[in-house]
Amino acid sequence: MKVWLRLLLIAVIIFIVSSVVWFLLGSTAYFQRGMDIIGTTYLLGAGIPVLLFAILFTILLTKRWSPTDGVDYVGICVALVISTLLAAALIQSVSTNGWSNENIESDSIQITADEKYEYRTDLINLFQRNSSARLYLKEVGLGEEVFIPVDIQTGKIVGLGVSEVNHWVMLEPTDEPSRYILYTTKELGIPIERFKIDTVAGTSERVE
Repeated sequence: MKVWLRLLLIAVIIFIVSSVVWFLLGSTAYFQRGMDIIGTTYLLGAGIPVLLFAILFTILLTKRWSPTDGVDYVGICVALVISTLLAAALIQSVSTNGWSNENIESDSIQITADEKYEYRTDLINLFQRNSSARLYLKEVGLGEEVFIPVDIQTGKIVGLGVSEVNHWVMLEPTDEPSRYILYTTKELGIPIERFKIDTVAGTSERVE
């Protein structure tokens, strides 16, 4: 086998393997979620065929195969082009939302009954094992903003309807100026949960 062809096959094999690894990591958000229908389609339509090409090229390298006529050269060139295009398609199909970039769903802005804070809930990487929630607060008078992590059981949410107006939580004041009670609502599709919110300390605590 000529040196240039050997180097080209090695380069394509490395590109194929890298594209498949990137695809598996991206389509499962670093194995934080299951592969969806689109990802499965790409796996069957491009992932498996491109792996077969990689196996073929590896066999050719191992046996030191060399093209002997024009047909062989055309065949290997076509195989290299098709495998490269399939690998590129795998890379392009990957969405980094939810693992490289956070995927955030937010409900509508509300104002507390004492009119001290604007607030909303952010659900981060919903339907993944690394999902979480946080409370966004903006002090009306000063305009100061803060995010408070809240231990809402996001893993139990199996479906979420998103419309123009959504109220996934309610934040109610207490007798203490910096203390609030956060309630989840039925719109989340999970049993109602309650949390003590300390706006000064920026903390939340589950209320059993």
